[in-house]
Amino acid sequence: MIDARLLKRLDWWLFAAVVALCLFGLLMIHSATRSPETTGLGSPSTFVQKQALWLLVGLGAFAFTLVFDYERIARWHIPIYCTAIALLVVVLRVGQAPTGAASWIGLGSFHLQPSELAKIAVILSLAAFLGQRIDAIRRLRAALASLLIPAVPVLLVILQPDFGTALVIIAIWFGALYLAGAKGQHLAAVFVGGLALFALMWNLDRIPFERLLPRPAAQVLAKAALKDYQKERLTIFLNPQADPLGAGYHIIQSRLAIGSGRLAGRGLFRGTQSRLRFIPERHTDFIFSVVGEDLGLLGALAMLLLYFFLFWRGLRVALRARDPLGSLLAAGAISMLIFHAIVNIGMSVNIMPITGLPLPFVSYGGSNLLASFIAFGLLQNVHMRRDKIIF
Repeated sequence: MIDARLLKRLDWWLFAAVVALCLFGLLMIHSATRSPETTGLGSPSTFVQKQALWLLVGLGAFAFTLVFDYERIARWHIPIYCTAIALLVVVLRVGQAPTGAASWIGLGSFHLQPSELAKIAVILSLAAFLGQRIDAIRRLRAALASLLIPAVPVLLVILQPDFGTALVIIAIWFGALYLAGAKGQHLAAVFVGGLALFALMWNLDRIPFERLLPRPAAQVLAKAALKDYQKERLTIFLNPQADPLGAGYHIIQSRLAIGSGRLAGRGLFRGTQSRLRFIPERHTDFIFSVVGEDLGLLGALAMLLLYFFLFWRGLRVALRARDPLGSLLAAGAISMLIFHAIVNIGMSVNIMPITGLPLPFVSYGGSNLLASFIAFGLLQNVHMRRDKIIF
């Protein structure tokens, strides 16, 4: 059980912001899936019921994360990391692909996405690794050594292929390294190296590896190569009209929905773009489009203010932690949430490529909601234990 004195130190304003986002998400999911025209998504109440169930599971995971001091949790980073890697390997063999990438393991009527656990594992492992080397992190060797932690899950996630989740894991690494005090030029060098690797992945399909390497190695490299549909999704946002009925369709419909909402929106449950199923994945990847259409600029700004408050308080927790380990755990958790939100909203308004990343606490999806609550639990854990209690 949690000591009552610790519970008083919970950041209740931060907790209230997250609960408000979750309730807001349930409302928007209901709006996106409630009408008879959305029968392509199943029963109108199915998605809200499942999300509400996952919300309860997430709150349970959040509470469980608070029970133990984050130092004790960090000691388990190796078995947690190994479990995450093992699940990522399993999903490559038996994974299901309800949304394109074979990223899911079926659990009856539910689906578990192991890459969400991998994000938490990377946060814990990076914090444990960097927390013991805080004085050496300004050296390039230490920074590069820490890169091995996200490298393995990033490779396995890319093989699914799930490029968006790979970017999230990389963002967690950058956020943790930056707060740990790594030199800017070292991070810039890694960033440039990442761009070079991305360029290589872009052109891997043009290299005849089957003639140059053994078959197993050639098959792995062939899987790592970006597929044509991925290239199209990463570039179509520059000119969606180039393929208005294909790759550009999502972006065009999302912009139309958000634009039609204007200042105050069409009204809750009255959005025609979502109601008539013009917006693909409107309850998951493009939930922000439903917000913009139903509630307009004012509703979207209200939601953005909740995210801004969450991120501001999260960064505050990271900067005020009692030790480097707590600071790094908070940095990794808030980096994950910030990156998810920025990319999701950015792709909805056509300033970023479509990567399939959900909006934290708002989009439909149990695995991401669970991972978001665990990350939030780590954040609150660090905040509650920022000072030692005198008995």
